[in-house]
Amino acid sequence: MGADEIRSQGFNLNELFRDVTYEIDYYQRDYTWGEEEVRTLLRDLCDSFRSWSGDVAYRRRPHTAPEYFLGPFVYHEPEKGRRFLVDGQQRFVTLHLLFLQLRLWAKEVEDSHTLDQLNRVITPDGKHFSVGITDHDPVLRAISEGRKYETGAGDSLSRRNLWARSRQLESQLVEELDAEELHHFTEWLLKRVVLVGIRAAGRDHGYRMFETMNDRGARLTAVDLLKSHLLSNVGAGEEQLNTQWQEMLRELSTDRDDPQAASRFIKAYLLARCAREGDADDRRQITTNLNVWVRHNATHLGLITGRPDRFLEFVQDLLDSARLYRPFLAATRTLKKDGDRLETVFFNERNGLGAQSVAVLAAIDPCDQPTAAKDKARLVAAYIDRWYALRILQDLPVQSADADSLIHTELVPLLRKCRTVDEVASALAGLVANEGGAIRDAVTLGLRGNNGPQIRYLLARATAYVEDACRRSYEVLDYLDAEKFHIEHLWANHHHRVRPEIPDKVVFRSLRNQLGGLGLLLGRENSSLNDLPLSEKTAVYVRGNILLGIMAPKYDLRNPVLREFIKTHQLDKLLRPFGAGDTMTSVVQTRQDLYLRLFEHIWEPRRLGLPVTTPPPAPNGTASTAPVRRPQRRTATRGRRTQVAQMIQAQVLKAGTRIVLAYRSAEHWATIDEDGGIILAATGGTPYGRVDEAGAVARGTKTCQGMNEWHVEDETGQRISLRTVRDRAVDAGLL
Repeated sequence: MGADEIRSQGFNLNELFRDVTYEIDYYQRDYTWGEEEVRTLLRDLCDSFRSWSGDVAYRRRPHTAPEYFLGPFVYHEPEKGRRFLVDGQQRFVTLHLLFLQLRLWAKEVEDSHTLDQLNRVITPDGKHFSVGITDHDPVLRAISEGRKYETGAGDSLSRRNLWARSRQLESQLVEELDAEELHHFTEWLLKRVVLVGIRAAGRDHGYRMFETMNDRGARLTAVDLLKSHLLSNVGAGEEQLNTQWQEMLRELSTDRDDPQAASRFIKAYLLARCAREGDADDRRQITTNLNVWVRHNATHLGLITGRPDRFLEFVQDLLDSARLYRPFLAATRTLKKDGDRLETVFFNERNGLGAQSVAVLAAIDPCDQPTAAKDKARLVAAYIDRWYALRILQDLPVQSADADSLIHTELVPLLRKCRTVDEVASALAGLVANEGGAIRDAVTLGLRGNNGPQIRYLLARATAYVEDACRRSYEVLDYLDAEKFHIEHLWANHHHRVRPEIPDKVVFRSLRNQLGGLGLLLGRENSSLNDLPLSEKTAVYVRGNILLGIMAPKYDLRNPVLREFIKTHQLDKLLRPFGAGDTMTSVVQTRQDLYLRLFEHIWEPRRLGLPVTTPPPAPNGTASTAPVRRPQRRTATRGRRTQVAQMIQAQVLKAGTRIVLAYRSAEHWATIDEDGGIILAATGGTPYGRVDEAGAVARGTKTCQGMNEWHVEDETGQRISLRTVRDRAVDAGLL
């Protein structure tokens, strides 16, 4: 290469990480990618993989499938096999975390071929990580070995963020993929995902390129290009439009470290008020090229050349909407306990439901008064929060794609028609009235697979609700922080202690992980308890929150506020102490009913401002003695996208089909319900959303390749795996 010669080359991930290590120079920043960037990257990868895997021709001839372009990166290479990243660190580190999580999964399911592929790109020499950033090493070692990394006061931002993003990837992977897709996804990821490397001549040249990309003026963004287009059409109104535009940007500057705030707002506004209903292409173009979409849809938007007033009106509407949107935007950044009552806005944002902004802007008219706009935003956010909680309780997916479907398919068309606060409340109440299932159907729900963040959210809201009602100080953000508060199992993982009562290990595992067997406990307290029996733990519980402390004898004797809360909510049979004579089954069932009753209060429609008539609660707070119930079928699809759900929808399998899993000389039976859920015969109750999770509970392992291990019996008694059933249906053109 010449002194300043720049060369480029395309690499798939297998080529990119094999026999090469990557380092960073001193001028590079920390690893700062947040939850949204990582979620978007993995979702895009999984969506592209599903498009590829759903095409039979591509599966048979993978090399003919389109490659997925992940973008460019810049590097210099002082010696063969050793590269320094100039630009691209965030993507490289995230990909490396993804490889580590996939490898842990491959170890669990004993997939030696996938394990070998991942080993080659994670540690080229068998010892050092391919992304060899020294500061990251302790965290990467912990992840690689499948153990928890204990963050400390001296840890860098990179280390803390690495651990948080790794846990996020672990959870999201299980939500996105079935265990049997692990091998194919890894193959696709390594061979069909491509980056283009731009090679600098050397270190100094790389630094100059870094300076050029970061210090010599920002590139024009889509927002800048949109402004330029609008300015070019207003003639003498340029100064007025520019003033409006700058005022709009100031309204959106609640966080000066967020340069994307204006872009997100304008996209949300266009999606909420301008995109054609049901037009997926509109949504895609606005999301990727908002300025191009505006130019190409000028007539639809009323932006007529020669009518500068129309362009000024368009920007004025943006400005007026930004002013009304500002309190909502602030509420997405900070949890505020004030008169606006926009706490659920923050919760939704934290739970990955950022698309709520589109629904809010669909409900808000630019001419609204500020109070009316806040009331509308509160109603919309509360409804979405309730939707999220109910999805968790019914063990339905709560990924971004599910929220997007809710927002764009149901809420936006509905809310666009509303003018007043009452109309918004009535429209959302109508959706609530048409829901299928009920909170109390979650009779056996608890920790399943990697739904830990969702279960933590339910526990945090219930814990905070009781603390608040009893006028005790609390911080719900602490409850949501996995480092500060741990999810506490009331029973240690020792089946032998309760074998006389519960002989079946599957029932024990299910009971232990149910909501009724869980609580939130300060991390330092949880660490001190080890494997003590419940009767000895309650002495520690009394120092914590009410939901755990109440289990100790005489906890409420000197707490009149708590007693009044119990009386008002008719919880005397549920929110109570337990003694030595109470069995594990009775305690878990009672506390499961307690949690579900609390959830009914927290997400009661009328409490949220939605005027829906609901049946009265059971009298006297008595624990439910009815047989195990199954959730009712929703009037619309419940949203499961699993292969089993697809086979039910295509009538390849029938609702009520019995399936069996044999493991270590034991047979475990289950039933497939009408929505593709899996109901274990041993436990009944809330269906498992995925065969992998149901199989893992039956086996007592972390993971399970459910499509391979669950079988149906044909009329001759021969057992056929669900995967074989699926493959035969594909060959027959039924799927």
